[in-house]
Order: sequence, then structure tokens, then C-alpha cells
Amino acid sequence: MPHGVKCSVDSCHFWRNGNRCSADHINVVSYTEERARTSEEVACKTFRPNENL
Repeated sequence: MPHGVKCSVDSCHFWRNGNRCSADHINVVSYTEERARTSEEVACKTFRPNENL
């Protein structure tokens, strides 16, 4: 993952110390049919639960 990609969801499989994301890619989708204008209108579909928690 490029340097600087942050994630504070520590229950995600890809979360690493320092709130870093270790996924090979990130898939972000919009909740609406229109252009998203706020972060509340999008979701990270890359999330996968950490089975070790």
C-alpha cells in the first residue's frame, strides 16, 4: 500500500501498527447514485474482519 494510507479500524485484517493499511488495493464505493460529496456517503469495501480478534 502506498505510504500515507491511514486506517483507524483496528478490527480489520489489513490494519497494522501506526494505523497503516496493508491491503494491496483499496475499493471505495458510494452509497448514493449521485456524486458523493462527503465521507459519510462512501464506504471502504476492502474491509475484512480480523479473525484473530
